[in-house]
Amino acid sequence: MKSKITNFSFLLIIPLVSICNTDVYEPDEKPNVLFVSIDDLNDWVGILDGHPLVKTPNIDRLAGRGTTFMNAHVQSPLCNPSRTSVLTGLRPATTGIYGLRPWFRTLEEWKDHVTLPQNFKAHGYRTLTTGRVYHSNPSIERELEFDIWGPGSPPGPRPEERISSFPSDLWLIDWGVAPHSDEETGDYRITTWAIEQLKSMPEDEPFFMAAGYFLPHVPLFVTQKWFDLYPDDDSVLPPILENDRSDTPRFSWYLHWDLPEPACNASKV
Repeated sequence: MKSKITNFSFLLIIPLVSICNTDVYEPDEKPNVLFVSIDDLNDWVGILDGHPLVKTPNIDRLAGRGTTFMNAHVQSPLCNPSRTSVLTGLRPATTGIYGLRPWFRTLEEWKDHVTLPQNFKAHGYRTLTTGRVYHSNPSIERELEFDIWGPGSPPGPRPEERISSFPSDLWLIDWGVAPHSDEETGDYRITTWAIEQLKSMPEDEPFFMAAGYFLPHVPLFVTQKWFDLYPDDDSVLPPILENDRSDTPRFSWYLHWDLPEPACNASKV
């Protein structure tokens, strides 16, 4: 079995034991699985050739050791419905979840639905999670979702004042050189925790670990060394299609007129 990478917006699935071993597993074997989710990642990574200036050597190297699915698509262009879809195996059209809420367990028809980590647990796996895997970490009945919960993945310390001049009162809509070090970010902390867990994992019990990274979700703060990789005079903006919405159903426009997402109610034309 080769390492599998399902990309475009949401996740990488990596059977750890197969990184160095390409043998095919027998049906009764239980390979360890590391599930990595990356928030708001699109095709701007080197392996997908989605942006001419991007520099992503680590994810490109990982992709080169496995299988890259070039025709994968998100179920929904928002965090909560996409995560709900991946973890439940159900489309947003089935769950009825199109926005940043509700938490699917609050809906009667899905309160007992078996999710991906629950399925692994039911088949003898030890389940662990850290960072942002579900849209938000449920505060109740957490033990039903995973056995072990690591640190969350906040974006990092916030600057005292806005960095960008974007006209918004929402603190998430901001970007620039970070007022903190890489080591202070939530993503650094979850990586450190995940590495520690992997090194101390019992050998006689298969595991499913889910690690969810916050970046490149807004706010887009990076430390100076990363910011310097993309000088302003070399910026390349994505092309904008004037008829980009012509092949989308009118109903999809209505969703964003009435849902609680920020900056989604600019125009009703």
